[in-house]
Amino acid sequence: MNSLGTSIVNGIYRIVINQILQSFGIYYRLELDHNRISVYTGTIISDWGGRLELEIDRKARIWARVSRKHKISILVLSSAMGSNLREILDNVCYPEIFLSFLLDKEKKIWVKR
Repeated sequence: MNSLGTSIVNGIYRIVINQILQSFGIYYRLELDHNRISVYTGTIISDWGGRLELEIDRKARIWARVSRKHKISILVLSSAMGSNLREILDNVCYPEIFLSFLLDKEKKIWVKR
């Protein structure tokens, strides 16, 4: 592999993207949505199994996406893992972020992609 991140095979530049995209770990990125608003995303890719994406939107709400499917609130995901609302609010540093889901006018706890 050369300094450009490519390999030269028989005089032709080759790029090995598949190994880079599929390696497990935690990745963070900042994206701009269609309204040019910053969305922070963290992706957890396991060694085997699905991937978990966590994103924070412009209203400081945390969403989870499992295996790139439907987007659900982190509150619903935590509840599905066996925690009740009191346990969740007692064990987080900023409970107002979780309460913003409950106080939201739209009452949306999941969004279809």
